[in-house]
Amino acid sequence: MPLKYQKIWSESQKAGVWKIEECHSYFLDRLVLDDVEREHFDGLSEKRQKEWLASRLLICQLLNDYRTSVIYKDSYGKPFIKDSLINISISHSYDYVAAILSPNRVGIDIQKRVDKIKRIAHKFLNLEELHAIPPELVTDVLLIQWGAKESLYKAYGRKSLEYREHIRVLLYNSHLQQLQDACTYPLSFEGYIKTDSIFESYSLKTLRVEDYFLTYCQEF
Repeated sequence: MPLKYQKIWSESQKAGVWKIEECHSYFLDRLVLDDVEREHFDGLSEKRQKEWLASRLLICQLLNDYRTSVIYKDSYGKPFIKDSLINISISHSYDYVAAILSPNRVGIDIQKRVDKIKRIAHKFLNLEELHAIPPELVTDVLLIQWGAKESLYKAYGRKSLEYREHIRVLLYNSHLQQLQDACTYPLSFEGYIKTDSIFESYSLKTLRVEDYFLTYCQEF
């Protein structure tokens, strides 16, 4: 389970990406699952079981705690660590799993760079956002926008958000110029969630991990 990326801000604020190459027994030998976790695990497909196990082991790796960290989901499907104030977020894409933990609200998303993102762009970007994308950067900007909005959605954690209306990612000309000039990463920017009753602002960062886009957010 090779570590492809790790960022440590403090003991309670970390992010990581792993490539999944092991069999089920590798993870099960290293994790202690309680009855609730075991029941959830048994109900998953074989592929989802491996992703689920890998994400748990990655969280334990970041926490440096392999035996007592129990991860559940709340009523909205947001993962949390039992009896802990640390916030977590998890993402999977093909054979990669990403996770972030922090005392603040956080979200993370990892996506393989594929052109099929163009087919669903209208589902998460409004017309103004679509028209602002330079033609030569379509795939990269769509993946950045999607990863950012997914991360913000996960950080919010209570569903009932419409991506095109309630979640905005602030990519300015300077960010696009950075991509046009040298395709340099990481890319640092901001975003927010706004509804009739809430306004939440976040810092965002996107970087490349091999052929994947990794995006994560933290609440200001």
